[in-house]
Amino acid sequence: MMQPLSKKRRTKLQKKLEKLYGYRSYSDDDVEVHASGEAGLGVFAARQFLPGELVLEVDGQLLRQKDYNASSYVMELNTKWYLEPSIPGAFVNHSCSPNMELVEMAKYTLGFVALVNIEPGSELVFDYQWPALDWIPRCHCGAFNCRGWVVAADQVDKMKKIEKRQARKAKQ
Repeated sequence: MMQPLSKKRRTKLQKKLEKLYGYRSYSDDDVEVHASGEAGLGVFAARQFLPGELVLEVDGQLLRQKDYNASSYVMELNTKWYLEPSIPGAFVNHSCSPNMELVEMAKYTLGFVALVNIEPGSELVFDYQWPALDWIPRCHCGAFNCRGWVVAADQVDKMKKIEKRQARKAKQ
């Protein structure tokens, strides 16, 4: 009987898979995916984008919300549907000071639009604006206005309450 993969073995095999096939790599005339410090992989501008310019169309798999357990990549389209973005959209990281915004372009189509002038080599980031929930990670975007969590600005007080509650539980 075959044993399930250990985390260490899975990581080792994934690195080999990436080296051989590059499943998580991407590059075109506009954007490229590569390492992004603490965030793992990120999407970077391969050329200049001007404010208001479409940077990237987000495509992927449509999933019914009621049938889906979620991932950290999924984007909510409406009350019935999620979009599990394909590469490169899946690797656009969060920032509390974004250079792009996510917009609905059609019923099931999303896109990233430049908010500011984006120079080649700049990481492309948007504000995830997640609701305050107990699994939300700390933010490490480094922006001058970093909120400390990957949540919407109006959710910070709720995150502080969640953090206090989790600290109390940890002490018990």
